[in-house]
Amino acid sequence: MTEPGAPAADAAPREDTVDHVFGHVVADPYRWLEDASSERTARWLRVQEERFAASVRSRPERDTWYRRVTELADAGATKPPVPRGRLVFFEDQRPGDEHPVLYVAGPDDEVRALVDPARLDPSGRTVLGAWSVSPDGARLACQLSSDGLEEPALYVLDTATGAFVEGPVDRTRGPAPAWVPGRSGHDGFYYVRRLPPDGIPAGRPGFHRRVHFHRLGTDPDTDPVVHGDDTEPSAAYGVAVSGAGRWLTVSARVGHRPGNRMWLADLTAGPPEAPDLRPLAGGEGADSALEVGQDGTARVLTGSGADGRRLCVFDPADPGAEWTELIGERSGAVLQSVAALDGPGGRPVLVALWSRQACAELTLHEADSGRMTGRVPLPGRGTVFHMTARPEGGGDLWFSYTDYATAQRVFRYDAREGTVTEWPVPGRPAERTPGAGPRPPKIRTRFVEYSSTDGVRVTMALVVPPDVTDAELAGETAPSRPRPLLMRGYGGFGVQARPYYAPEVLAWVGAGGVFAEPHIRGGGERGERWHHAGRRESKQRSVDDFHAAGDWLTARGWTTPARLALTGTSNGGLLVGAAVVQRPDRYRAVNCAAPLLDMVRYERFGLGRAWVHEYGSAAVERELEWLLSYSPYHHVRPGVRYPAVLLSAFDNDTRVDPLHARKMCAALQHAAVDGAEIVLRREDLGHGARSRSEAAGYAADVLTFLGAAT
Repeated sequence: MTEPGAPAADAAPREDTVDHVFGHVVADPYRWLEDASSERTARWLRVQEERFAASVRSRPERDTWYRRVTELADAGATKPPVPRGRLVFFEDQRPGDEHPVLYVAGPDDEVRALVDPARLDPSGRTVLGAWSVSPDGARLACQLSSDGLEEPALYVLDTATGAFVEGPVDRTRGPAPAWVPGRSGHDGFYYVRRLPPDGIPAGRPGFHRRVHFHRLGTDPDTDPVVHGDDTEPSAAYGVAVSGAGRWLTVSARVGHRPGNRMWLADLTAGPPEAPDLRPLAGGEGADSALEVGQDGTARVLTGSGADGRRLCVFDPADPGAEWTELIGERSGAVLQSVAALDGPGGRPVLVALWSRQACAELTLHEADSGRMTGRVPLPGRGTVFHMTARPEGGGDLWFSYTDYATAQRVFRYDAREGTVTEWPVPGRPAERTPGAGPRPPKIRTRFVEYSSTDGVRVTMALVVPPDVTDAELAGETAPSRPRPLLMRGYGGFGVQARPYYAPEVLAWVGAGGVFAEPHIRGGGERGERWHHAGRRESKQRSVDDFHAAGDWLTARGWTTPARLALTGTSNGGLLVGAAVVQRPDRYRAVNCAAPLLDMVRYERFGLGRAWVHEYGSAAVERELEWLLSYSPYHHVRPGVRYPAVLLSAFDNDTRVDPLHARKMCAALQHAAVDGAEIVLRREDLGHGARSRSEAAGYAADVLTFLGAAT
């Protein structure tokens, strides 16, 4: 055991690297670990691999966790269908599949695998990204990326044969391509592409994305730019074409600005290579989403003038026209999306998707007045994803549903009949439908409310094993005993902590533990005010809400500090990293995955420059002070009894550079006393999707580490 205050014999060397910024002396003793290519860093990483293997991989329970997570992952998952004429396209991950497969079903019930990542790459390291189908169903444009790099290449397939007919087009990270309906000489789509490295203007760092138009059969390197320039080098673009094919919409979020901007063009006014994009008036400084319906009405979901968003309409032929509110905000709910359908007798209706306490609600509204007329029943308190409808109109709406105990399933709502039925997945045997595999434990969920440090009330999901009594779950009696408790957090970018089926959570609860997920400020569970209350100068509130959740769970007897584990990824990694250095005595074990931890230098790496609107910039004196006040790396203190910390880093992460995890690991190993386990887990993948086996391996390592500590 290491003596208190003495670093381990193999601890990383500390250097006297210091920056003087706006009068602050900012020490950075492990800056040398930012260089992943140096032999010095490679030697240190080899030591970390040995530590990780001894800490996690050598434990016998690791195999048990892996088997259980793998079994639970075999529940499968399906996304709603995308109909195109007589064809139906859908993603389905069946039991045993390493990745979701994109299928096409025809009118004769024939089902074919159109894009199967496992067939394209048997190593399992290629994933299917965003995709879209041409209006006639003849062509599919899809993104494929490998090794977790999230720098996908774009391909075009013939849907009749499955053959690749165009591509790859590189550097196409962004939304799914937006097709222009086929007409003489106008077959093609809009897409987003990043400039090549040698095309970035000197002194103008950023991503330099552009919106292009690609005409089928032409060289993509000659595709014209239809939007984007060097004045907004960090803009992230969205692009869409209305179902009828007349209107092009473009949106842009710029890293240092709140909200997004939108443009609209009438594609009947000229060739698609040169649309006359006109900026929309209204919605400045707020997040908004625009689409033009089959009836020619422009609908905007906007946070302008509403905390939980509202639906406004206007005539797209007059982008400067005043917006008319159709559906106003509802107290305690956040408007997510709206679909237009044909109701009884062909009368148009709107289906609105809301979230309340991060759980979905579907409401029905008159299309002309916005008046609410009813609700669409859902299977429980969970999450609705991916609503789809026929682009040509009709009464059918498909949506996916999931919650903490239910694998993602698809339901069909018939607006004409007012019925909801589970959608039978074409080509999937009955014994392989979602939920037909190994049964998850009989968990139960309750949504509770607690007070944060400043008195603000915060909601939280509490998931418990079957032996917890009704009285205990309802809070009528104290829990019979404290249990190992896993608390997950995010609290950033307006992202909601929604219930979803997670094999690692079910495995933990099935083994007798409790899972908790607080809806802390910085997230979007209560709209934009809730988001803004936990960003930039107010970021500490997210951490305070997280601390308060742990205190509530401990005070109610669900757990103790010696049995309380934390987990968070990306912005959630920043959250749990800050929680650990601020209150190390309140937690026993932490998984800090793909984290931001050096908040003074985060802008220099990965996608950091795009996140200034969320955190602030170290190049601005006042904002540097915000960042320094909670930056986890800069608050590690020698001689502190830190909990066990697993830092999970992904070498191919193009969003959050793994240097954050490396530097934090070295700092904690130097500072920690009493033999605290501080280990680094590395994987040569990226920030996002991975194969079923890789996901199970990661989950098993995390559960092994946290379970052994609690």
